[in-house]
Amino acid sequence: MSQREATIFEALYGIVNGYKDAQSAKDLGYGYKDFDRNGIPELILLSKYTNIKAILTISDNEPILLESNYDVGGSFAFASGNRFFISRHTVNDSVEETTFYTCHVSGDKMVYDAVYGMVYKQKEVIELFRITDGGRVTISEDEFNDLNREHKETTDINYLTTAKLFAPLIHFPLQDNTIDKNLPVADFSSYPAIRETYQKISTCLEEFNLGKWNFGEYDNLFSYPNDLSFEYYIRLLYTAYLGAYNVGYDEIDLNGDGQDELLLLNEDYRIKAIFTQKDGVPVLLDAFSYETCWLDDEGFIHVDNEQYYKLEYSLYELTSDGEYNLIYSTLVTENGDRYLTKDGKTEKITFEESLELYYDDYCRYSEPFYPYEHTRNVSNLTYTPLVSPTEDIISAAVAQTWHKYANLEKTANKDLARSNTYITFENVAETQMTISLKYVFTFSYPDPDRDNHLLDDSTESILKITARNENGTLV
Repeated sequence: MSQREATIFEALYGIVNGYKDAQSAKDLGYGYKDFDRNGIPELILLSKYTNIKAILTISDNEPILLESNYDVGGSFAFASGNRFFISRHTVNDSVEETTFYTCHVSGDKMVYDAVYGMVYKQKEVIELFRITDGGRVTISEDEFNDLNREHKETTDINYLTTAKLFAPLIHFPLQDNTIDKNLPVADFSSYPAIRETYQKISTCLEEFNLGKWNFGEYDNLFSYPNDLSFEYYIRLLYTAYLGAYNVGYDEIDLNGDGQDELLLLNEDYRIKAIFTQKDGVPVLLDAFSYETCWLDDEGFIHVDNEQYYKLEYSLYELTSDGEYNLIYSTLVTENGDRYLTKDGKTEKITFEESLELYYDDYCRYSEPFYPYEHTRNVSNLTYTPLVSPTEDIISAAVAQTWHKYANLEKTANKDLARSNTYITFENVAETQMTISLKYVFTFSYPDPDRDNHLLDDSTESILKITARNENGTLV
């Protein structure tokens, strides 16, 4: 064998040798995905649980191994898009060493963005290091934590979800892969087809279970004309069952190139996905589940990711040639560290710098509004439902309390101020109804007796309005 063939054979043997028999290997499979979008799909060997074993590509019409990880003491995981995390663990006498790799596919090479690690003995860290230009240097704990932030976030919080969002459709050689010909098709070949597919996705399950989704239980609800259609399906399925109610759409030119983008959105103008067209073929720019996506009056796309372990605000532009470019992103981690990502580089910033960037540039809407309300006001989007409502709108309104929250930090001239408005419909009859509005205004101020604590002061007002039916009109 040539060296290239021997390298592939060694990896394949190492992967298979980790399974004791065919039964234990039944969850081992493969899939295809063009990670760097160069027109050549990579071959990914992985398990049902989306643990990557190896990635190969084609170079000069021959397969080559980009990277593999079949050691029991290591892992090879999806990070996002065209990014991967690798960890390798070794033990020599009583000294243990773990090395972490952040990397991405570029043509026929795996590019390593960061390589670093730790050495410890009896759980006591004795060295933190980084490898740059082939040399190994000792680094500080702060430097290590900065490098390890992304690894730790993904693997500790949402490894399975991240993996499922970016893994390909897996084929299992040792399982029955018969496709039911009566399945609906996940068709993303045109905007009308996408709208129909999204409507079907939004109604295909009565109850969504994240664990079942993570482990592929919903992969066979549709058939897929190609591997890309599965990628779009799996992302929209996750989006649809984490906040995609009253689904609808609009088509609008976001970048001024004379060609409309397709935006999937909710009735309250929460944007759930954005498609554009390249060479007449629809391309998914992004899909949003936990994130809030909104548009400003200058045509920029904002993505707010506010979760209990991080706050991330990302600003994108859709260029005239259809590229979805990150202008910058700010991140606040669980421990309060702040980072700015811009021009492909990430650096730590101060609290004051992050606050200034947020209020002076990013937050381009009036404080009492939610960002998606700002989208409704400035973007010229028009919501068109994909499914006609089946419930009685008045009955639905009467059955709930309508709630409006506003952060009034800028306008109230207080340390922190906020308001809540609650609207309920009461004593509803054919001749009249009562509308009750309760307004609660709260401001918080520093506790003079305890550092880093606030005291609240609230005032409350209630207004009741009686609406009478006079000749078919409520007055």
